[in-house]
This record gives sequence, structure tokens and C-alpha cells, in this order.
Amino acid sequence: MPERSLVSISEASRILGVSEATLRLWTDEGKIRAFVTPGGHRRYSRADLRRFAGLQGKVRSVKDLVSGLEEAASLPRDIARTSFPATAWYGKLGPESRQNLARCGRRLLDLIVKYITEPSRRDETIRLSQDVGKDFGNELAGLGVPLTDALEAFLMHRTPFIEAATGLMKKREVLSERAVEAIPMVTRVMDEALVSLVAVYQERRGLSLQNKGDSAQ
Repeated sequence: MPERSLVSISEASRILGVSEATLRLWTDEGKIRAFVTPGGHRRYSRADLRRFAGLQGKVRSVKDLVSGLEEAASLPRDIARTSFPATAWYGKLGPESRQNLARCGRRLLDLIVKYITEPSRRDETIRLSQDVGKDFGNELAGLGVPLTDALEAFLMHRTPFIEAATGLMKKREVLSERAVEAIPMVTRVMDEALVSLVAVYQERRGLSLQNKGDSAQ
């Protein structure tokens, strides 16, 4: 095969719009053929790449990931309606608290999308995500919801978004490199909020212990 018809793995990844890791995986799975040079480097035929891209159809982009997250936005409401009424703490939530928590959830989803689509504002987005986590914590701790229940509620709400993000990979569809890079970002934003939620509980516990100590003196 003429050498000029072969390209490196980095060039092949750029042509297909996927990461090198994804292309290595497809190669190892036998989905696309690679030629190995005497030096151990992979080379791909341009003809094979064109044929493979045609078979795979649409390349999933960041826009598809965002659409999946938006579609998953209704699932936490379903979880709250079907799973939470059986818990003891859910009865402590009045209509206003439920609306406040729903608004926190919406803000967090908006921040996830912003973090993915606006790279230049990620530091600001992380700070705002931490603020959402604090609002979650203050709302739930203020109602006397135990930390374990607050964590369970948060994690149950988080699951649909994580599944929406990882679903594209599970389907083994062709993902753009930006989409591959964006999937862990969903977890990053939600983890920042979760850590802030826990910090609120710890801070309140510390103040409570301090007040008890002062009263005992």
C-alpha cells in the first residue's frame, strides 16, 4: 500500500473526530484495521477511514450530550414523586422547600451545560456549582434532614445525569473528541456541589458542638 495513503493515529483520530483512546479501542476490537510499522506505530488507511466513517453514520457531538442531559432533567422529578414519599424525611419538605430544591437542581443542570460549552468560564462555573451545593445543604440541614438522607437524595438525583452522559459511550456510538472530553465534566460539576453540601453539614455540626461546649461551661 502506498505510504502516502496511510496516516498516523493522531491524524486518523482527527479525521474520524474521536479521541486516540477511542480509536485504539475500536482497533483492538477489530472494528477498524491498523497497519503496524516496524517501529510499532499504528497507521490507518484513508480509504478504510472513509469507509468506517460512512458505516458509523452521525458523529455524536457535545450538542448531543447536552440534549441527553436536558432530556434527563425530568427523571429526578419522577424519582422524587415515586421514591421519596416513603422516606421519613420527605414529609419534612413543604411546597416551598420542594420548589427551592427543584430550583437548585435546575441551576446545577444549567451549570453543567455551561461548564461543558463555555470552557473559558469553568472556574466561575465551579464556584457557582459550589454555591448550589451549599444551598442544597442549607435547605436540607435547616429542615433537620440527616446527612445520610441528604446524600441519598442527591445521589439519586445525580444518577439520571450520569447515565445520560455515559449512555453515549455505552451505545458505542461515534463520539467527537470534545464529547468524549465532556463526559467526565458532568461528574466534576456534580461532585463539587456534593462536597459543598457535606461541608455545610460539617460546619453546622461544628457550630452545634461549640454551642454545647459553651453552654456546659
